[in-house]
Amino acid sequence: MTDMSPRTAVTVAALLLAVLLVVIAAMVWQEAKRRSSTAQLIYSVDDAVAYALGDLDQEVLARLGKAGVRRILEWEVYYLQGLADRKRARDVVVVAGGHGPAVEYIEEQITRRHGVTYDVADIRAVLEGEARYLVTIGAVGEPVEESS
Repeated sequence: MTDMSPRTAVTVAALLLAVLLVVIAAMVWQEAKRRSSTAQLIYSVDDAVAYALGDLDQEVLARLGKAGVRRILEWEVYYLQGLADRKRARDVVVVAGGHGPAVEYIEEQITRRHGVTYDVADIRAVLEGEARYLVTIGAVGEPVEESS
């Protein structure tokens, strides 16, 4: 076996250290990429209400008020939770912006439980505003066409 000169030993050690640093940098970069792409989305009713209040037509807002907007969004969350519970074994199709059954459920619950009646168009306007809020937080993807 041949002995390494001190200069060769330092060069080999420096190369090994450089390779190690490159590998560590690559691992850190990949982890940062993975974490940023899987960041958890957080839906906040308070944020959704604030967004909808700024998004709604003034006439609709005058009819509903902040309490009405909050009530609609809270009942929609309740509806979606119940829908998910009933269909846990199957895929649940959710349409942002409020589809017929959701709007009917929200209208019925608010009338029955709160003794207040909201126009269906006003409920839809709030849910459409919520859909725009969901887009801004990155929670809505591209529309999907269902195959028959």
